[in-house]
Amino acid sequence: MPPTSDEVDLTIVLPAYREAESLETLLPQLRRVADSLQVTTAILIVDSEQPLDDTAAICSELGVQHIHRTGGNSFGDAVRSGIASAKGRHLLFMDADGSHNPDLVRLLWDNRDKGDIIVGSRYVAGGGTENPKILIFLSWLVNVVFRLFLGLKCRDVSNSLRLYQAEHLKSTKLVSDNFDIVEEILIKLLFGPVNRVAYEVPIVFERRKAGSSKRSLVRFAFSYFGTLVRLTRFKWQIRKARGAA
Repeated sequence: MPPTSDEVDLTIVLPAYREAESLETLLPQLRRVADSLQVTTAILIVDSEQPLDDTAAICSELGVQHIHRTGGNSFGDAVRSGIASAKGRHLLFMDADGSHNPDLVRLLWDNRDKGDIIVGSRYVAGGGTENPKILIFLSWLVNVVFRLFLGLKCRDVSNSLRLYQAEHLKSTKLVSDNFDIVEEILIKLLFGPVNRVAYEVPIVFERRKAGSSKRSLVRFAFSYFGTLVRLTRFKWQIRKARGAA
């Protein structure tokens, strides 16, 4: 019988879209790291709405939980589906393409008591990235703009490798469809009705290990602009509500 929600300490959630080749190598490594934490863990793969490759079979073979995302086929749908289905006190989100080294799970877990959100950060001392220069520039630009416009103290606002307290995520309404949901989560937790604290640990963002990127640069740019406007409005609404209280 699988453990109940109260018995699980940590669920590791990986949104995946045609990542079977990468997962075949990544999941055994991740299972090894998860088992070494000496707490009750679960690994949850959130696949595409309909089967597009052998992801389900690989998960079954390796004893990993597998679900199909609901509500649509976007990255945002995968994140929302993962939050809804995951059990446990803590949820850790990471990429399924191998860009987040499984050993980083222990780093985030060991720092879990230092903040409400533990962020794997490329932009603190010791952090870095192996991405192509155009992606490094776009990531740097997004992070600078979001920090300036929203007053964020967190230096890496766009890396999805994070450890959360499950109750905080499950009580937060998320609406973004693309990769900007990563920023939406951070803003809504840090500037919500109850302020949370983010703690950054240095990580190196590695090149994907297999397959091709699903990220469209044009869609990337437009979605982030819309999210910035929407989250700036959200922040001022919260401030106004607090001022009226």
